[in-house]
Amino acid sequence: MLTSLDRVFASLRLEVPDMIPFHAYESPEHAIRLLGHRVHEIYLEPELVPQAMVNAAKKYKNDIIYLRYGPYVNEKHEAIANGEGILIKNRQTGAIVGQVYTDTKELIPVALPEPPVKSFSDIDNIPVMPWREILEMPAIKSLKSYFDEFKGRRFIFGFAAGQSANALDSWLGTENAMIATFSDPGLCRAVMEKKFAILQEEIIAYHKLGVDGIYTGDACASCSFFSPQTYRELFFEYQKKSIDFVHEKGMKALLHICGRVSPILEDMAASGADVIESLDAFSSGGDIELADAKRRVGSQVCLKGNIDAVHVIMQQSPEKIYESCMQSLRDAGPEGYILSTEQITRDTPGENVFAMIQARDDYSAKMKR
Repeated sequence: MLTSLDRVFASLRLEVPDMIPFHAYESPEHAIRLLGHRVHEIYLEPELVPQAMVNAAKKYKNDIIYLRYGPYVNEKHEAIANGEGILIKNRQTGAIVGQVYTDTKELIPVALPEPPVKSFSDIDNIPVMPWREILEMPAIKSLKSYFDEFKGRRFIFGFAAGQSANALDSWLGTENAMIATFSDPGLCRAVMEKKFAILQEEIIAYHKLGVDGIYTGDACASCSFFSPQTYRELFFEYQKKSIDFVHEKGMKALLHICGRVSPILEDMAASGADVIESLDAFSSGGDIELADAKRRVGSQVCLKGNIDAVHVIMQQSPEKIYESCMQSLRDAGPEGYILSTEQITRDTPGENVFAMIQARDDYSAKMKR
């Protein structure tokens, strides 16, 4: 019997493993609830995030581990509990900068910050942190518990994402980013080049930590926001550069783009990624039929996902979840497929996740006959 780690490597090589790899892809909110805490408490106890994620990964017997870290509050701010959740204050001025409501994760700022990039000159002001300094960050040091528990036994992915569309969205602002892709592609490329320099240092840092692979990609790069032409002419290059750099360091690369990706599915496979996700189904706002994706690119790249976390895993009965997962396994297995969602939500019952696991186990048992 293969270990979880070997099982994932076999699937990435498009071989038939002893069992289909499973990744619940539980959200930090779901994991915090499993640990018996309310979600907003992660701002008061930063170590809750890795503790909760390790606990959830063990509970659901994940073959894949995504590194999630705290603290959610940086050294410039402090979190103070109040009756409605958490207030975030500036340590120097005492000014309230935002609020987190009870049992939620999102920080609601008092005022939205101005985008950091308005022109080429602003890009020079964005620092590139060397990998040695990254390794000294408290957030990175908080990842130790993952390695203590899973190193050498399960497949660990570190996050170095936001290569293209997400970088533009963060640095230019959403509206400016969408306009700039056709009005000022030179500025877009300059932003993505700087982001690539930042990501290189992050990838090196994760390599030094000892991860097995790097999670790359951009949620915003999908055809839900941009045209296939924009993806091919602007975004693809920078996603491929990151993936190539990951491979140069001897690690595997995952490419994440959620939303509508059917028009760029072959491009995602051509990026050189070892595995692509989330392959969102129509019911979750995507446009992927798993059997079609398998036919089109399944001989080139491992597929991960396509299980609707909201309308299926959160809302359906365990019996219906089981059958939905079995259908996905029939459509995409047995080689080159990882059974997964795009994040188990906060309120999903645990027994619904176990229905996924049961489907994987039963399919894998039949696979051996």
